[in-house]
Amino acid sequence: MKALVIEHPEKMHLAEREKPVIGEGEALIRVQYIGICGTDIHVLHGHHPTATFPRIPGHEFVGELVEIKGEGSEQFEIGDTVAAQELITCGICDSCAKGEDNACVQLKIIGVHADGGFAEYVKVKTKKLFAIPKDVDLKRAALIEPLAVAVHDVRMSGMQVGENVLVIGGGPIGLLIGLVAQRNGAGKVVVSEVVESRRKLAEEFGFIALDPMAADFEEKLLSVNGGRMYDIGFEAAGVPNAITTLVDYVKNTGTIVQIAMTKGPYPVDTGKVFAKELRIQGVRIHNQYNFGGAVRMVIDGVLDEKLDKLISRVFDLEEVTEAFEYAEKCKDAFKVLVKVGN
Repeated sequence: MKALVIEHPEKMHLAEREKPVIGEGEALIRVQYIGICGTDIHVLHGHHPTATFPRIPGHEFVGELVEIKGEGSEQFEIGDTVAAQELITCGICDSCAKGEDNACVQLKIIGVHADGGFAEYVKVKTKKLFAIPKDVDLKRAALIEPLAVAVHDVRMSGMQVGENVLVIGGGPIGLLIGLVAQRNGAGKVVVSEVVESRRKLAEEFGFIALDPMAADFEEKLLSVNGGRMYDIGFEAAGVPNAITTLVDYVKNTGTIVQIAMTKGPYPVDTGKVFAKELRIQGVRIHNQYNFGGAVRMVIDGVLDEKLDKLISRVFDLEEVTEAFEYAEKCKDAFKVLVKVGN
């Protein structure tokens, strides 16, 4: 099969690889579309701390079920359109026992520690498989995984109907968080983002978009929220001043959700965290229940037009290295997809 292989950091090329062989409790998917994630770019440049090489990257995929074995296979038919949660988990640790498989102590991720979806075929665990109706647009279905991140983050925040949220970082995950929060009854959604095109799209989605580089940024943070601080803050930028802004502008007893991976420790004023009785909630990827929530949102079509606006470009598999370069260097890009199969 054709596959994109990262031989080692900074060396990536299309190559021929053997088609995966599945065992009991596994399924084989013929990949149709896959999205490029920031994680894939981190793996390419050697910035992911636990990635192993050589590696076929990619975990945001949708495709056709071509083979399946073992328990759970009776729920599917060959030829089904399917998506799969990318986590490989032990199933026996405390986190897995509580349904928090994303925090499994032996967690492995398809595309990081096992070969992923930038190939004609990808092997997954049957228990992580979800069927997608044939009438669902495949490009929208390729956004299930990043949407699952947003579903997980909003649910973990404990957001209540009518509460106002501040999202720092208007990239794909930040905007998806805003959309899920909006769908779940948020009062106001305010997005802080440096890139103008991202602020424009945020406004199209019905959010209030602010430029953190503007001289009156801090003044506007309060004025657009009626002079009040925010109930919930989401840190989706991965820069130090993001968390300091949230500590300052989330209300007493409010919640800050830490999403972005960072290069080093954050300068958090724990005195303010104490005095304001803030809750800082770390989140990691998504659990399987919340992945299922994203699947249902895509099947129900509640975000169809907005998901379409998040797709910046679609490349063919033969253009995959160009696709990676575009996703990394084009500041106006949101989600970049690669079409692998028919």
